[in-house]
Amino acid sequence: MKEKLNIVIADDHPMIRDGLRNAIERNSAWEIVGEAQDGEAAIDLINRLQPAIAILDISMPVRNGFEVVRALRQKKIQTKVIFLTMHRDEDFFQQALDLGVGGYVLKDSSVIDVVSAIKAVSKGEHFTSPALTSYLIRSRTSASATAQVQGLGLHSLS
Repeated sequence: MKEKLNIVIADDHPMIRDGLRNAIERNSAWEIVGEAQDGEAAIDLINRLQPAIAILDISMPVRNGFEVVRALRQKKIQTKVIFLTMHRDEDFFQQALDLGVGGYVLKDSSVIDVVSAIKAVSKGEHFTSPALTSYLIRSRTSASATAQVQGLGLHSLS
């Protein structure tokens, strides 16, 4: 029998944690092994349980989601992280990418997005809420344009 995918949830709102637990535990291959209501408790729980995935809110008391991820990386904990957040801000999203967060799901997304994020991140893939697609396209287009301009500059020097 295949081992269950262990998941920790950290969010300061009990209703969010309850909803996540209900959605996640519909999949018999997944198990919520712990819940935390603040960032410090999340670090302790993840450190102790070493789950495959942690679903973290960015805005939590004591230590925010970014601080949690930094602490996990510093301790070399291999738990993959999905942010479940209300923050649509591109700076938050970019910071999450820079930290190597595997999933970024907006709280106003459907449950299927959380499920899709878990499936993707557990396989080493990335998942982003569809609402953030335009940012990714703008970012990619901007980087591509910059590379083209730099490439043209290099050719003119030859």
